[in-house]
Amino acid sequence: MQMKAYLKDDGLLLEEPLPPVESDGHRLFLNFGCANVTVSTGEAGSAVSESPVIKFKDILWAQPCKTGIHNELEISYVRKLGDRLVACTSVLTVYSLDSEPQKREGTEDTLCNNNSATKVSDESTIFLSEKVLERSYPESEPGRSIMVIINPHSGQGKANKIYETKVEPILKAAQCKITVARTAYSGNASDIAENMNIDEYDMILCASGDGIPHEVINGIYRREDRARAFDKLIITQTPSGSGNAMSLSCLGTLEPSHATLELLKAATVRNDLMAVCTQDADVKLSFLSQTYGLIAQADIGTEFMRWVGQERFLLGVCYQVLSKSKYPCRIAVKYIARTKTELSQYYKKHLNDLSDFSPLSEEDFKLKYADKFIGLEDAADLSLLPDWEPLDEGVCSNMGIFYSGKMPYISKDTNFFPAALPNDGSIDVVVTDVRSGISKTVDGLLSLDKGLHVWKDDVAHIKVEAFRVIPLPGPNDRNFISVDGENFKLRPFQVEILKGIMKTVMSGGCYTETGFVEQTKD
Repeated sequence: MQMKAYLKDDGLLLEEPLPPVESDGHRLFLNFGCANVTVSTGEAGSAVSESPVIKFKDILWAQPCKTGIHNELEISYVRKLGDRLVACTSVLTVYSLDSEPQKREGTEDTLCNNNSATKVSDESTIFLSEKVLERSYPESEPGRSIMVIINPHSGQGKANKIYETKVEPILKAAQCKITVARTAYSGNASDIAENMNIDEYDMILCASGDGIPHEVINGIYRREDRARAFDKLIITQTPSGSGNAMSLSCLGTLEPSHATLELLKAATVRNDLMAVCTQDADVKLSFLSQTYGLIAQADIGTEFMRWVGQERFLLGVCYQVLSKSKYPCRIAVKYIARTKTELSQYYKKHLNDLSDFSPLSEEDFKLKYADKFIGLEDAADLSLLPDWEPLDEGVCSNMGIFYSGKMPYISKDTNFFPAALPNDGSIDVVVTDVRSGISKTVDGLLSLDKGLHVWKDDVAHIKVEAFRVIPLPGPNDRNFISVDGENFKLRPFQVEILKGIMKTVMSGGCYTETGFVEQTKD
């Protein structure tokens, strides 16, 4: 018997629960109505719990069934298999129902009684499928054209398998037009983004860690038509590497199949970027962070341990803390909020700022402070920047952590910038002083999961429009600078905000919840 479904506000209400979905580790089995679906899964999983509703959020595609029967739709959607999502397709005869059917004692359930529901006879089946799609994609567009860039070496060499088993089946079920490019060398993603025909795509999906989004953004930045390219293309990520901050901060998940559903359904947002300048090289764009000190040492200094996975960073942090290492430097900033009170007020004021989707122009890429840094004989000279201020000399001489960023989550359980906002025109900066001692440093690091470290008295938390860092390593020191998790040559550098340059997608139109709004002090 053909399965009936009823069009409701939140999804398709079924007259019977969905049948279970099971996997033998290679295929997914679903027998439903006239559909018998087999989908690659890549790993075994238990049966999915039954549900009487297919939520619009879970619907990937709807189209008239090839049978030509009135109101018969082929529906593609996701269901849970263990801790991930799998794509399924079923044939349903869809009816409209104005209100929830009520079961009355002594009568047959109206949901199962065809005469109690009004068949959508005044609408074509095509229009009905379009109606389902419209409700399934309230904040986005179905069937997007996507350039997928995979780094085969990401995730300890598992990125290909992750994409093919957890991401691609959902994209295909959603009728996305997919082109896949696999990087062959460092910088390959930049070349792809720089030379691609942007008119053929709506989105660049980085199936990787955070290195590929960094390359993509800089490849687009090098284009002669960069304003139009940033206007046209959405840049997003499915997590496949050791660092997946974009997915966690914007889509709220580190599970690739869940991230895929989110990026298909999430709202488009304009996100600020940061321009990183040096005195002898081209400007680089950064979407995530820049760091000097303990965090850079724990990240870049453990590159040789990538085979360990994400645990390498924790090991690096432990070593740096116990060795009481310090990283002398000079730092100057253009303040937006210099105290925790000012920062809280700024956060509240800009928390609900909306993205400006007016077309970009070259004027939006013009840097305010680069010409006052590039070519200077003395990088510490602030005479051309009278409204900039140096950070305390004692703190800089005993620098533990200097960490600046634009997205809240750097990695799993690392809510480093809880006050970060997508397009508020600011960079969040966190600074610690090694003179506070090991116990306080450890206490702060143990608070990272909830973002409580920024409220510690011995942690400076500020918002700036721009800053300059001049590393002052000792003769035997091997210090590092990290930009978006990538090694950056040790030298003076300056960073400033570029407001609302990058289009990305965010669940609910905002960053993943950090808890900062509840912690904000009056």
